[in-house]
Amino acid sequence: MQKIFNLCFEIEFYLKIAISCTIVQQVFYFLLNTVELNFITEVLLYWLVGSISFYCIGILIEKRIKSNDVLREKLTTRVKQVKKQPFPSFTLKGIITGEIKALISALIILYLAPEVHRGNSLLLNLGWFLMRIVAADFCFYVAHRLLHTNFLLKIHLKHHEFRDSTSFVAGHKTLIEYIIVTITDVLPIFIFGYDITQLCAWTVIGNAYNLEGHSSLSIFFVPANFHDLHHSDFKGNYGIHGFWDRVFNTLNPLTKKPGIIFPVSLLEKIIIKSSIEKSVDSR
Repeated sequence: MQKIFNLCFEIEFYLKIAISCTIVQQVFYFLLNTVELNFITEVLLYWLVGSISFYCIGILIEKRIKSNDVLREKLTTRVKQVKKQPFPSFTLKGIITGEIKALISALIILYLAPEVHRGNSLLLNLGWFLMRIVAADFCFYVAHRLLHTNFLLKIHLKHHEFRDSTSFVAGHKTLIEYIIVTITDVLPIFIFGYDITQLCAWTVIGNAYNLEGHSSLSIFFVPANFHDLHHSDFKGNYGIHGFWDRVFNTLNPLTKKPGIIFPVSLLEKIIIKSSIEKSVDSR
């Protein structure tokens, strides 16, 4: 029974990403389907959507949600406490450097990746996003686990300066790690091809779950302290979420966040509680 719940738990995460991406893709399709986009316009659009959503979502989490004591207490998933570490202030130089890297990445990705127009077909787009998240999770798992080997660990240490992480730790990495992580994220695009509306949707939702995953909160996408444990213990939990860690036996025991937003965890809690009560009553 527990294995079934664990599998459903991971499937729920994948489906939530795929469905959210599909909905956002429909919005972008509605806005862009009558607009003629050349290569440069697509690059600028992809870059702007990624950059604007990154800062907007991060600020929303850090300055709005975390500043509300009730919400912060309710949504916190971190169980293992670590020393709080304030994230360094943003500098103009840092922002400009980050945006240059993002723009160059967008240019290279769209230049090399095969473009496939899929329109607004819900089934095709849902399938693309579902395959995309599963494949991206696997690619990230492999790269992230390699970054924790002795040979490559030095590249990754900057990201692990923060154990009590904030949302923006998601973007706190060395240039080499940025390149490696970007490559792992775009590999599925070369396998499945891309539609610009799909890429824009993916970058918005990708930023959302990545920032949430580093925030120590469980808001909508993140159903456990999965990545918190990785930052706290500095081992295990190498994937975007736990599916591939379960497959390769590198999963740290995690605390699931039950609630109506996370129905599998809620159902698991109810059944376990009911089972315990029946066991007590039968004695």
